[in-house]
Amino acid sequence: MLSEPKSEHRNAMYYVAIAKTVHMYDIPDVLPPLIPEVKQWMQERGIKASGVDFFLYKSMNEEGMLECEAGFPVSQAVEGEGTVIAGVFPEGNYASIVYTGDFKDMMQGHVALEKWIAEQGLTEVKQVGNEKTQWGGRTEFYLVDPELEPDPEKWQTEIVFKLAD
Repeated sequence: MLSEPKSEHRNAMYYVAIAKTVHMYDIPDVLPPLIPEVKQWMQERGIKASGVDFFLYKSMNEEGMLECEAGFPVSQAVEGEGTVIAGVFPEGNYASIVYTGDFKDMMQGHVALEKWIAEQGLTEVKQVGNEKTQWGGRTEFYLVDPELEPDPEKWQTEIVFKLAD
C-alpha cells in the first residue's frame, strides 16, 4: 500500500552511518546487520538518534552494484570514527511516499515516486554517466521496526528523493 506522494522543504539533517557497496539483490543480507553496528557505536559515545534508521542509496552502476549507507539521523554534527562515517542530508526540497508492506515489494514505492515526480514536472537530483547513476539523496527511512512488529503487512517505510531546486 502506498500513501499519496508529496513534496516538501526539509532542513539539513546530520547522520552517522556505515558505507557499503552491495549488489541490489544482496541488500537484505548486507545492509540490515549494519544498523546494530551503528547503534552500538553511538551508544558507546553517548550519541542519541534523532530519528529512525535509514538506508541511503548514493549510486548504482549498470551491473546493479550500489554505493549505500546505513545509519541514523543525529541532532548535531559528529565526527565519524573507524567504519562509521558522518554525513548530512542537505537542506532542500524532497519528494516522499510511504510504503506499507513487506520490504521485498518496496520497489513499487520507488517506481511510484519516480512516476509522480515526473508527472508533477519536478526533477530528482541525479547524474547519469560513466556507466553509473548518482543520486543526490535516495533514502528509505524505516518507520516501523520489524523486531517490534512481526507482521510485514504493517511495516512502513518512507521513501524520500532529493529534488532539484
